[in-house]
Amino acid sequence: MQAEQVWKMNIAEADTLLPHTIDSIHFLPLFINDEGLLYGVDKLVVRNGLFYLGDFRAGKIVAFDSEGNQRFVVDEKGLGPKEYLEIKSFAVDDRFIYVIDNYRHILNAYDCQNGTFVKSMKMPFVAWDMEILPDKNFIFTYILFKEGNGPNMKQPRYKIFVTDSTLHTVRKYLEYEKEDYEFLGKKTYFSPTSEGVLFSSLGIDDLFLFCGQDSVRRIQVDFSHKIPTELRKDWEAIDKGGYNFFVNTPLFCKDYVAFAAPEGEFFMYYLYQMKKGELWVNSTTNAYKMLLPPCASYQGSLISYLDDYSSYEELVEYGFERMDAEFEEHLKAEKPILVFYVLTE
Repeated sequence: MQAEQVWKMNIAEADTLLPHTIDSIHFLPLFINDEGLLYGVDKLVVRNGLFYLGDFRAGKIVAFDSEGNQRFVVDEKGLGPKEYLEIKSFAVDDRFIYVIDNYRHILNAYDCQNGTFVKSMKMPFVAWDMEILPDKNFIFTYILFKEGNGPNMKQPRYKIFVTDSTLHTVRKYLEYEKEDYEFLGKKTYFSPTSEGVLFSSLGIDDLFLFCGQDSVRRIQVDFSHKIPTELRKDWEAIDKGGYNFFVNTPLFCKDYVAFAAPEGEFFMYYLYQMKKGELWVNSTTNAYKMLLPPCASYQGSLISYLDDYSSYEELVEYGFERMDAEFEEHLKAEKPILVFYVLTE
């Protein structure tokens, strides 16, 4: 598959003037109750006028409206017909919230407006993540991230499966080569864009944009300090060598791409402007308009999740924008806030 675009990523020379790409910052307190308490957010989906926050450790999905009010909670761990043993990942369309449970090999569907159980479908394969394509088909991924650690059910050796709404497989992409596996796992492998669904894994640096079951675009990513092919499976050598790679699946927002990449012992957050090929990174000495770990992209904004008041206070000391006093009290009470970064044109 030929690449339609080539991105040159010179991480070492990224400009620290990232705040120049951020027009403004807004805060949305989430009014959460005991039922909706989260350890953290592994996946955030914005759809149907709601924010769906998934906490895989707690095994729940909490939905909030645009005012930050908690609308409902999907928290159905168990062995019953409406339940799941895990949330490996989830996706949302205009009708349902779909929950992957690999232990029971099922995909449960819950009403996207109130969280009530609707139906359960048998999964034909193990999957780590899923999304909804523009043509309403489903896209799933299965990642081998340890040598010899295959799925506990027989399935074709592909990274990508596209199915219809009944989970009938209509396309498979990116076949695994013999003894192929990835050196590290991710919480999520897909991110939605205005054109389709972006896929990123650690098998290669390139990105794949799926616009439908028959439409795939490849984006070639050339890191200046990329992982040598012969070290692609050797995490210790990759870590020691300080090589560049996408820690998360990048998020598209306007003409920008937001992503994390390793820098020493830490992850740094970057914005790449696609048209100009310019790259920016957070400053290590000034927190003015600092980009917190982005979870989602929505209407020209990147969205981050903030739930730690002490971390916020430390950021403010170094120049981060101080929120209204009532929002600070909300955060101090250990209640989360969504941070919206409005990007410049």
